[in-house]
Amino acid sequence: MKKLLFMLFAGMTLAVSALAQSAPPQRITLGDALRILRTSSPVLRANQLHMEAVQAGEVTAGLRVNPVASLANQDFRVFSPSRLDPANAQEFTDSLAFTFERGGKRQSRVASARATTKVQRDLNADAQRQLELQLKTTFVGFVLAKQQLALAKQNLAEYQQTEQANQLRLDAGDISQTDFDRIRIDEARFQSDLFSAQAAVGQARAQLGALLGYSDSRSLDVEGALDVPQLPLTLDTLNTAALDRRTDYLAARDTVLKNSADLKLAQANGATDLTLQPEYKRNGPDNTVGITLAFPLRIYDRNQGEKLRAQHELDSSRFVENATRLQVLSDVAQAWEGYQAALSAQRLYSSDYLQRAKDVRERMTFSYEHGATNLLDYLDAVRAYRDVELSAISANAQVLTAIHQLSFATATELLP
Repeated sequence: MKKLLFMLFAGMTLAVSALAQSAPPQRITLGDALRILRTSSPVLRANQLHMEAVQAGEVTAGLRVNPVASLANQDFRVFSPSRLDPANAQEFTDSLAFTFERGGKRQSRVASARATTKVQRDLNADAQRQLELQLKTTFVGFVLAKQQLALAKQNLAEYQQTEQANQLRLDAGDISQTDFDRIRIDEARFQSDLFSAQAAVGQARAQLGALLGYSDSRSLDVEGALDVPQLPLTLDTLNTAALDRRTDYLAARDTVLKNSADLKLAQANGATDLTLQPEYKRNGPDNTVGITLAFPLRIYDRNQGEKLRAQHELDSSRFVENATRLQVLSDVAQAWEGYQAALSAQRLYSSDYLQRAKDVRERMTFSYEHGATNLLDYLDAVRAYRDVELSAISANAQVLTAIHQLSFATATELLP
């Protein structure tokens, strides 16, 4: 009965856990999404378990060689039972062999295993860094898609109001049927924007849900804005932070230390081990003890090949470290240039282009309603404002994405 109750409780626990994983919270912020990613991502869980498996190698590396027991009992006359005399006629030889590792083999194994664990920890951190960048850019894309959807609905509603007003003008004979048909046809642009924005929201929702480990993300929503913060950044401080924090560079540096430990291990494995074997022997009524010392004659095999391989691996890893360092600085420089370009474009839209396009649209609308301009100029002004609005929102999103890319390049969190 107790076993049955335990199984029911365990099943209910797993079901609740699975339900919680398949049912995301209604609205999450970027901070919430990062916390969920770090605790629930199947990729990060798999990486953590793999690192624990690698770390288990430290236990194996620290083990000593087991002693070997030998029990040899001979001269039993099983086909002549009458002549069995274990106390006087049979021979017993018992020994225990101990291997003494020389050259610091055990210490070198432990050092190499610990270095391997450290490199794997760096690689796991780098995988998390890349996943977090993917999450941040997806989150920004989700917020952008929602704002584009809201703007598309607003633009469509305003255009339909304009269309209704021109229907009244058509009925009054102020405009021709051809002009009204052109206005009606141009509504397709706004309808297309609405459909595209709806699809973008759904795609961003599905992508974000997959990153967070949700099998059903239909109820997932995000809470955030595309406000551009003012960040006091300099390229020199970003380079310093990147070289101190970039996990791929740390992995390259730790790989040099690991290969150095592997070289020491290869050198230690070339040392000669000693096997000491004390022995007790009883032959008939005689009791004797002895000792055997065994060791290989390292005439041919002194582990030369492994020493050479380890030395080349060490030399190679040093070049990889330098190449990774240069790549880190290049990544920071490229991300910095991307941030500066995105920030410059965003400032133009926010301080000039958006307001100018709005003013032009309002003036052209007034002129068209009073017969001072033609239909084509009016439609061009409406389209231009629509394009500038979309570009302005996208420019804000590009700045935030560039900041996240800069955070990724420097392995820091630049947004407050």
